[in-house]
Amino acid sequence: MTKRIGVVVSPSFILVLLLGCLACRQSVQEHHPIIDVHLHAHTLSEFGTPPLTVCTNQDVIYPGLDPREPLTITRAMACASRLAAPETDEALMLETLAMLERYNILAVTSGRLEQVSKWRGAAPDRIIPAVQFGDYEKREPEAFRRLFTDGKFAVFAEISAQYNGLSPADESLEPYFALAEELDIPVGIHMGEGPPGGAHTGGSSAYRAQLTSPYLLEEVLIRHPKLRIYVMHYGSPLVDEMISMLFSHPQLYVDIAGNNWFNPRKQFYEHLRKLVEAGFEKRILWGSDNMVWPQSIPKAIESIEQAEFLTEAQKRDIFYNNAARFLRLTADEIARHHGK
Repeated sequence: MTKRIGVVVSPSFILVLLLGCLACRQSVQEHHPIIDVHLHAHTLSEFGTPPLTVCTNQDVIYPGLDPREPLTITRAMACASRLAAPETDEALMLETLAMLERYNILAVTSGRLEQVSKWRGAAPDRIIPAVQFGDYEKREPEAFRRLFTDGKFAVFAEISAQYNGLSPADESLEPYFALAEELDIPVGIHMGEGPPGGAHTGGSSAYRAQLTSPYLLEEVLIRHPKLRIYVMHYGSPLVDEMISMLFSHPQLYVDIAGNNWFNPRKQFYEHLRKLVEAGFEKRILWGSDNMVWPQSIPKAIESIEQAEFLTEAQKRDIFYNNAARFLRLTADEIARHHGK
């Protein structure tokens, strides 16, 4: 973990915490600590004007669309009710940070570096800063080396090569994986479903479903055996292929973010059960993949709490212990997060 950077907390955030302090204290006492390895510090404009509303996994279906009609994310999914985003970027940050406080969550948070730094400044004990190489942060490896040395970030995430039509083994990414291995920087890489409609909706025209294949990551792991890396969305829906990769590469982990609140619950449980029954319960990381819908966080928590096929010990591993081990949290950091 990198050292914290002292930043003045905004008055508006202090007000929110004061107004909800009693509820927050009660909630923290009621909830065991959680590590979210997949949170985003986005702005609303990145998701349209007004921002998209999204379905959750309680009743979502994906109807077929006539290609003569506009192919949009909203039309690509159907459900009885949807999650809406807050009205301003400030409200988005405050509502998300309030969720972290309420559920006692420590979150690996990615986005544009200036946005992540703002969120971290508002809640330094809740945010582990993350940035991605490419897209938002088009920097040379040596520039990232300096940022990491200066404590500006602790994790490379979310690596979204799939959205750019790139295999994780693409040679353009190689210097960054090498840097992550050298400096022991954890890496989270997207491999799985994108927005409904894939390349046809949401401005991700380069996205390709075929790049979900977990096997595309194998040469990266062979070249960089010391690399700490977790596959976001566990390569869904290719869970059998991911099981094969987990078996062959013991250093590999997966997260279940987004799938735990967005995809149909029955499908998610089938995949999660497969991963656990295959023996990989110690390498599954919980995440929310919250983008601009803070209410997705409790829904993602609920999906694990209500999984009757998981033991309480397995739930604690998924919520916390596995990530604490993967991120190499110190005994002092773990004790502080547990309020000791």
